[in-house]
Amino acid sequence: MDNKELLFKGIKYAVGSIPLMFLGPILIHNAFMNKHTNWHYVVLGIGIFICITAVSLMFKGIKIMMKSLFDGNEN
Repeated sequence: MDNKELLFKGIKYAVGSIPLMFLGPILIHNAFMNKHTNWHYVVLGIGIFICITAVSLMFKGIKIMMKSLFDGNEN
């Protein structure tokens, strides 16, 4: 794979994680505001899962971008 393709792949992962970085805390906040409902724990679990997914996607994107930038000419 070319370095440019790897860079764009890493950017895709990083950009894909940005909406999740906003959605996760919004769901967690919503879960804590609605403790009186039966769906509190379900929404909280989904919010935590989305936050963990966002962090892992961002980490993977940054890792791929660093690989494309610094693992240049190994031949």
